[in-house]
Amino acid sequence: MGEINREKIVSLAGEAQKAVVQLSQYSKMPSSEIVASPEKLGNIKYQFIVSIEACIDICQHVASKFFAQIPESYAQCFDVLEEKGVISKELSGQMAELAKFRNVLVHLYWRVDDARVIDMISRTKAIERYVKAVAEFCRL
Repeated sequence: MGEINREKIVSLAGEAQKAVVQLSQYSKMPSSEIVASPEKLGNIKYQFIVSIEACIDICQHVASKFFAQIPESYAQCFDVLEEKGVISKELSGQMAELAKFRNVLVHLYWRVDDARVIDMISRTKAIERYVKAVAEFCRL
């Protein structure tokens, strides 16, 4: 096992949290206003990608450095942290779902259901809980 890069985790956590703050601003807007604005939808999708990728990068770093494991998929990475007691089973499932949503955004961007994107904004609390749990585990 290698040494954990605390600076990397803090930086990635900060990026995830900044994106979540932006996403939470959209949760206060009517869905019709968001759907009517390609710029707002595009920014929401981008902020999701930033926040989820930061969480995935943190996960991969912790899994490899603390547990010498390299997960086969982004979603599976959160299973490793759950198995090792870093995050709860519930949070692992929520983060795996977000990782799969990230894949949809990245690989099928033009076919993403706008209603699903708006619905996913309510799930950003999982990102906040995840960042907090990993920070506590790493004693940051």
